[in-house]
Amino acid sequence: MPDRASFKGEHWKNYVTANKQFAECTLRALRQLPCNIRESPLIWVHDYHLMLTSNWIRQYADEEGIPCKLGFFLYIPFLSWDIFRLFPWSDEILQRMLACHMVGFHMIDYCLHFVNCCQRNLGCRVDRKNLLVEHGGRTVMVRPLPIGIPFERFVELAEQAPRVISTNQKIILGVDKLDYTKGLVHRLLAFEKLLKKHPEHLKKVSLLQIAVPSRTDAKKYVK
Repeated sequence: MPDRASFKGEHWKNYVTANKQFAECTLRALRQLPCNIRESPLIWVHDYHLMLTSNWIRQYADEEGIPCKLGFFLYIPFLSWDIFRLFPWSDEILQRMLACHMVGFHMIDYCLHFVNCCQRNLGCRVDRKNLLVEHGGRTVMVRPLPIGIPFERFVELAEQAPRVISTNQKIILGVDKLDYTKGLVHRLLAFEKLLKKHPEHLKKVSLLQIAVPSRTDAKKYVK
């Protein structure tokens, strides 16, 4: 949704400041670790809020001679190059993320988007087959790390759960945050279209949508 993007220098400065503060807090925690630990501690940085943090953690740790391993996972999709390049500070984002030993995304497509951006924006040497990026004399691993649920456990719970709705109808269940990015309106329109095109499903299929309120104080979500 590039039309919803708003690029303001002041916002970027605040984002940089917040990321640096997280890095400083992490360094204070590293200083408190026992000196006799056998392995370098693993620092796991999570999501788009902290895409710059790893760079400062590495810089501070190197200056003080504190060994550590850095990993980063992006919980949201990573954009393709043609969209990502619209961001005025795209180079800074990539450079800071590449301070990690490993960068993770949900799926292989997002990994390839990231690798492609590193090559086209920064001129990095990349290995698309093995998902590797060379930057600053280091090789960074890029890995798909799909998030899921313990499926078998949910099936077990469903089989043991008492019946809540007594009906012979087929139930289509949706569970989402009440968020304009979740496609809830499109889902309702699709279900409406199904019933219009296939009236034989009338009174035989119901759509049950559970929508949890989210960010109710944000203007764009209220709209």
